[in-house]
Amino acid sequence: MNFDDMKKAPHGVSVIICCYNSSKRIGDTLRHLANQEVTPDVPWEILLINNASTDDTILTAMETWAMCAPSNAVFRVITEVQPGQMYARKRGAREALFEFLLFCDDDNWLHKDYVMHTYRVMQQDDSIGAAGGRNYPVTNADAYPEWFETYKDKYAIGIPANASGDVSHKGFVLGAGLITRKSLFLLINHDTYPSLLNGRNGNSLTTGDDFEYCKRLLLWDFKLYFDKELEMQHFIPRERLTIDYRDRLMAGIEQAGKVLYQYDRAIYLHRKNRRKNRWRLLFMSPFRLLFSKAGLSSRKFEDEWLTFYYLAPFELKGSEAQASIKSFLTAKMSGHVLS
Repeated sequence: MNFDDMKKAPHGVSVIICCYNSSKRIGDTLRHLANQEVTPDVPWEILLINNASTDDTILTAMETWAMCAPSNAVFRVITEVQPGQMYARKRGAREALFEFLLFCDDDNWLHKDYVMHTYRVMQQDDSIGAAGGRNYPVTNADAYPEWFETYKDKYAIGIPANASGDVSHKGFVLGAGLITRKSLFLLINHDTYPSLLNGRNGNSLTTGDDFEYCKRLLLWDFKLYFDKELEMQHFIPRERLTIDYRDRLMAGIEQAGKVLYQYDRAIYLHRKNRRKNRWRLLFMSPFRLLFSKAGLSSRKFEDEWLTFYYLAPFELKGSEAQASIKSFLTAKMSGHVLS
């Protein structure tokens, strides 16, 4: 079954909040969600995914929501025992009632029309795989450290473009506040070709799962979209503005970068060759490899080898990341991404 053949959930917005020991943060996040201005014709819900929390996250969330809940949104708490942000997001997607997903982190304060704009953006173009907007920082620290401006994008802060539009060429949208489609998210993250990056896991600052998802969307020719009307504040507590935290965060990003680099290479080759006949390209690949290795061609040997590797209908020696990407591409090319 491919994406076009999949049964889609009803149109509406499912807000998914993945929580690990979020009791100090979840209250403000829920209060901002309670202030959403959503028209009666747009159904929406909030799913709080308790991802192995050991504090009173759930009690705090339930008490907060009881005091501020709007009349037009359903609030549900779901437990995911497997630690890791991607596991929590997948659980939320499976449980979601609606087709449009909004991943709101436990420290994201959404502007009052974020849910409505989520609905409008995803309605306007079926080729949009994921979208994001403008993320501004807010903190309880007295001031931001001098280095913050240089590193703020690593904290999922920034404005990716000057105007709304296709940002596929950038290779990503920010994971905080990312919006996408339920059917597409579950298909691209199917267990047949599991993600290599599973996001935050407890106190571990592993990262990159949202960027990996964006890369996979591009390999399947979906668009990444920026909409300037999608605005939010990303709360950064003072303890995350220390050099120690920053360096741990950067170490996680650097580790994820090794995997994401392989995706970028695959995307480059996919775009370069997607209009060419696959079987003719596969037949010519050994000759192109020989010519490039012998210096008789201007083509890069690494590019030719990776092209052959991803096209070959048999196993070749490659890295774990390359093998995973090949499995993912093969599923798309075969037209049978789910059995």
